[in-house]
Amino acid sequence: MKANSHKEPVYLTKRALKLTSKKAITSASKRAMKIAGYIVVVKDGWVVRIYKDNKIEKIKKLSPKVKPQEIVLD
Repeated sequence: MKANSHKEPVYLTKRALKLTSKKAITSASKRAMKIAGYIVVVKDGWVVRIYKDNKIEKIKKLSPKVKPQEIVLD
């Protein structure tokens, strides 16, 4: 058995998670564009399909998120 067999735990920070997930999403988007010729994203309140030639096709308008009103009891 090695003397230094005890390893310190590695913690996943919010910053590391954001950076890693952004890289993964970018990579997946590029690959999807290459394979399918388009990607589907949310842009300016719409679900849109973006094609390789940068043509944008609107698919569906998203409804605004409504926050529930606060109830005040007397």
